[in-house]
Amino acid sequence: MLPLLQAAATLKMLPRSGWLLAGVAQPESVADHSWATAFLTLNLAAVINTDPKAYGLSEPLEVGRAAQIAIVHDFAECVVTDLPKRATLLFGKKAKHQAEEKALLTLSEQASSWDFVALWREYSELSTPEGRLVADADKLEMVHQALVYERSGNQNLGEFWQEYQWHYQVSEEMFAALVDARHSASER
Repeated sequence: MLPLLQAAATLKMLPRSGWLLAGVAQPESVADHSWATAFLTLNLAAVINTDPKAYGLSEPLEVGRAAQIAIVHDFAECVVTDLPKRATLLFGKKAKHQAEEKALLTLSEQASSWDFVALWREYSELSTPEGRLVADADKLEMVHQALVYERSGNQNLGEFWQEYQWHYQVSEEMFAALVDARHSASER
C-alpha cells in the first residue's frame, strides 16, 4: 500500500493547472478538489436518495460506492498530471482517457484488495448512476471554486462557467444557484 499512498500524496502537492493558467496565484491542489468533490457527492446523494424515483432511479444510490468513485476520480493525475481543458482539446478526450486508464492500470498492479480502475471507469464512462453523480459533483465543485476565486478578486474565469450537461435535476438547480450567486456578487 505504501506506493499507492505515495502516489496519492502527490495529489496533495499538485496544483490544478486550469486555475494557474487563469491567473490564480495559489490554486487548490488536486487532492483539495477530490476531497470537496467527495463531500459534495455525499450531500447530493443524500438529497437524491430522499426520493430516488423523482430523479429517474429505480433504487437509491449506493452512497459508499459514489464516495469511492469521487475519491479516485482524479487519481490518474498523480501520473499524467492535471491536464487543463485546453490541453484536452488539443490532445483529444480519447487520448486523455487512454493515458489516464493506462496510468491507473499501472497503479492498480500495486493494489491487492480493491479495483479502483473499475470505479474510475464508472465515472469516466458515465456507466452507472453513481458515476454520473460524481461527474456532476466534479463540475459543480469546480464551478463553486471559480466563484470563490472570483470573490477574492481573480478574473478571467469565465471558461469555468460554460458548457455543462447535468445528469440530475438537483445538480442543475445547484448550478443555477451558483450562477445567481455570481451575478449577485458582480452587482455589488
